[in-house]
Amino acid sequence: MIARLLSALLLTVATLSAALNATAQTEAADFSRIGFAGALTTAVSDYQCVGINPANLGFRPQTDAYELSTPISFGIYRKKRSWAFTLAEGGFAAHSDALSRGSLWQTLFQSESFDFTFEQKRQAAREFANNGLRTSVDIILFGAAYQSDNWGGIAVTARERVAATFALNDALSRLVFEGRYFEYFDSSAVNFNGDTVGYSTNPQPFSTLFEGSRLALTWYREYALSYGLEVISTKSVRIYAGASAKYLQGYAYLDALASNGELFARSALSPLFGINYGKATTPSFIPGNDFVPVGTGWGADLGLTVTVGSQWSAALSVVDLGSVHWTGNVFRAQDTVLNGLTSEGFVNYNLFEQAPKITGDGNFFQWGGLQTATTQLPTRLRAGVSYRRNSKIRYGVDVIAPLNTSAGSLGQAIVSAGVDIRPVVWLTVSSGVGAGGNMGPFIPVGVMASLLDGLWEVGLQSRDILTLVATRRPVISLCIGLTRLRL
Repeated sequence: MIARLLSALLLTVATLSAALNATAQTEAADFSRIGFAGALTTAVSDYQCVGINPANLGFRPQTDAYELSTPISFGIYRKKRSWAFTLAEGGFAAHSDALSRGSLWQTLFQSESFDFTFEQKRQAAREFANNGLRTSVDIILFGAAYQSDNWGGIAVTARERVAATFALNDALSRLVFEGRYFEYFDSSAVNFNGDTVGYSTNPQPFSTLFEGSRLALTWYREYALSYGLEVISTKSVRIYAGASAKYLQGYAYLDALASNGELFARSALSPLFGINYGKATTPSFIPGNDFVPVGTGWGADLGLTVTVGSQWSAALSVVDLGSVHWTGNVFRAQDTVLNGLTSEGFVNYNLFEQAPKITGDGNFFQWGGLQTATTQLPTRLRAGVSYRRNSKIRYGVDVIAPLNTSAGSLGQAIVSAGVDIRPVVWLTVSSGVGAGGNMGPFIPVGVMASLLDGLWEVGLQSRDILTLVATRRPVISLCIGLTRLRL
């Protein structure tokens, strides 16, 4: 059964990654939105601040002045714009502390296929031991915002959000790649089908054998209404507050975790996934193979931003407060011993193709059905400080920290510092440095062009250009915005 769940997680990631090659990203796994590097929490505005810091909707539209006029020129300026719109602005990111850059690319895009030797299987098992693969997808299907001069700003968005984690301890890694040759299976026999079956004379429960392993997948469609306004204004200090209310439809939930001697495994997947739970039944069964939601929930974001003069800004927000109530195809697994495996393990890094090969002489898990299950959203704390040197240069520092361990949460806090530079009136270039989120050090780089006197903005961004020259701990990401309009 674990193989089918692995397959569901990985195939979902593969399908989405392939579908998003030509689309875009704004903030996959709490990273960046087009045009910003280190000053995200303090500076991002309009619909782009939804899910980051809704207080920034309270910013008043400003006329951008890039050069002061002289006796023989009028200067360069652009009129203030109150409206912002977008369609299909989103993208994906994936990173691994187990795979090399080439292996991660092959895993995501199935670019080639080859068979491991037994020694290569053992090497793969060593590399994945206590490591893994993490990926995320974030698309703003539609976004619109209006920011006024007097009563604040309002935004509406619809987003697709997917996050997946594939983290293995030493035993699960060896099981995956070595199969029945994993030394845990110290004996073998031939079953009634004539297949060789490896089994253990000292079988252990999942909770003990796979301690520290986690397989998690979430897929939400989020509809948000956000509002922000200026609540205090003095000569030098302005304070903004904001909130977002979110309605969520859940299409996939999987969380299998072995921790502290206990096994926690629950699943609620749309019928489209076609998961077979063997003989297990559930009172929440949904027939067919349609892509329909299997849960609904509510969430909220809260934010606060303080500006001092025209240069300094500080911001604090808490995002994704709330929960999702799963009511369709809900299952829970019980802890049981692992014994009996016919597979010889994965033969390459094409995890999507190989996952179904890890099958036992029965279901790995003993599944039982549930009427409902409730899960918390992956709540996060964001904090940032930025300094605007002038109209062309802004520096910033951002910190993002998980506040719970729900499926889809950040594995570690992320700290980043960066600079946004406008070398010319129509171009913004951003870069910086950061670490955390199970990624190690990374260097983001991005570019945004403001065309037609600021009416149309397009941007391209990568989370980590180090991946272009380093092969270990790769981060493959794509951030593109092509349909951002400001009126």
